[in-house]
Amino acid sequence: MTLSDIDPSTFKLGQSLPPHGPHTITTHLPEWEAVERLRDRDQSFIMQLKSLYPRFQPFGLAAALCHAIGKKLPLPADYICIPYVSRDVWVSAQRHATSEFRKQLRLLHSELQYHVVEIDGIRLFVLAFPLAKAAGAGFEWGHGGLGISTRLAEALLPHVDSLVYVGEFRDGVGAPESTFLPEGISHRLLRERIASLLGRACVSEHEKGVSADDIYLYQTGMASITRLQEAIQLLRSGPTVVFGSVFLSTFHMFKESQGGMKHYGRADDSDLDDFERYLEEGGLCASVFTEFPSNPITVGVDLRRLRALSDKYGFFLVVDDTCASFANMDLLGVADVVVTSLTKAFSGFADVMAGSVALNPNGTQYSALKEAVSSCFHNELFEADAAQLLSNSEDYLERCVTHNRNASALASFFQSCALDISSPITRVWYSPYSPGSNHLESFLRKPTAEYPTPGYGFLMSVEFETAELAVAFYNAVNLFKGPHIGAHHTIIIPYSYLIWGKDEPEYHAAYGLKPQQIRISVGLEDSNILLRRCTEALEKITKSI
Repeated sequence: MTLSDIDPSTFKLGQSLPPHGPHTITTHLPEWEAVERLRDRDQSFIMQLKSLYPRFQPFGLAAALCHAIGKKLPLPADYICIPYVSRDVWVSAQRHATSEFRKQLRLLHSELQYHVVEIDGIRLFVLAFPLAKAAGAGFEWGHGGLGISTRLAEALLPHVDSLVYVGEFRDGVGAPESTFLPEGISHRLLRERIASLLGRACVSEHEKGVSADDIYLYQTGMASITRLQEAIQLLRSGPTVVFGSVFLSTFHMFKESQGGMKHYGRADDSDLDDFERYLEEGGLCASVFTEFPSNPITVGVDLRRLRALSDKYGFFLVVDDTCASFANMDLLGVADVVVTSLTKAFSGFADVMAGSVALNPNGTQYSALKEAVSSCFHNELFEADAAQLLSNSEDYLERCVTHNRNASALASFFQSCALDISSPITRVWYSPYSPGSNHLESFLRKPTAEYPTPGYGFLMSVEFETAELAVAFYNAVNLFKGPHIGAHHTIIIPYSYLIWGKDEPEYHAAYGLKPQQIRISVGLEDSNILLRRCTEALEKITKSI
């Protein structure tokens, strides 16, 4: 059976993409109502799901480990706990949990407990808190991405009965040092593979190539951004300046970081003009962060202009290339750092999480940045996850060829619909139809025999005339539905509605993120199958108008 033979309509609510397994990271939300309940974090609904993106909250094996550890600790009856590999998470977790940002879920310092345990030689730092305020205590798991993986949980669960209780440490003071996780050969091979891909078919010659030692691996994509932010704060003060739409967790992590965040949502020339005036007037900036292209509307900012401003004012330029990924984009001519969620296209099979930070050795501040990142780095990526990622990424380039071809075909189809006044579709967000497409085009890698047509990746968004039409299309189209991108199957979700629907939606709509958009992460199915399924859904809702 091929991917195209699998019928999404036969899959039930809460199942993962096939093949199912204990480490899958997707969930199927076949109806719009399910999206609403997930958006509202309805725990009675979440408990019905068989699979869930494990960074949202401890789920599956990770939740089982939390529960098993909690039973071994001297906790009040109404408390639960979350384990981390790193002791420093306690400090940031406390800051976020007791912050005014938590509003009604804000915890008191006295409500947090800090315990240390060891299981099968792995030291874990356990944060405990009242169940009723769990949503306020999990920032570093959900947004920081610093939790433990389901594979690590799976490895530790059989040994919980031999758990060694090191003790409770009031406010975390006096706790032993972190021991972190051992690295294996898979870590080294992954770094070498990523470095090689970054040096493949570059747009222009770079004086120095990225080496394996310039690659840092983390347990999630968000962890790579969080840890990089910690390193940058050692070198420069001031806010992180963000251009364009960025992932929810990225947005909130920067917003609550030490220097705060300054956001330019449109990421167009006028935003760059405003930023330049801000700098000329003495405004501080530790770093600029942008997704290139952005999730979910694939906008590209003028990176060369940002590079010139970086050279003049000294801030670091950090580019997240996850959506097009380093198969397609060569950013070494402009970025000080390239961050990537390896969970997405690099893995490609929705069964492992990881992230990478790649330092550009050609950057003028490379030495200082490398020293800072190295000083903050300790391995938290479990060996079994690294091994799975290494296996999954063997055919990375081959899959990206299909992603580009399918996405281009689908975007062209939706663009033809958008040009038809009788169509319910008003816009498609994908190059060359998105703002800033010319900036993206200038960073496409050179064609090669193995990769003849570099493109813009797997992600696009389709905008409907009304939210009601978007709901109708979502319910009608026979595709997998859920919050993940870069997988082997095509997955759709009303991203802006799910992510920003209750979090200042008017602010985000002002720069392009609207509830009537359906984000599409194009998979590896036959493009004709995808076109047919979308056409049938459009025909169905058009008849009902």
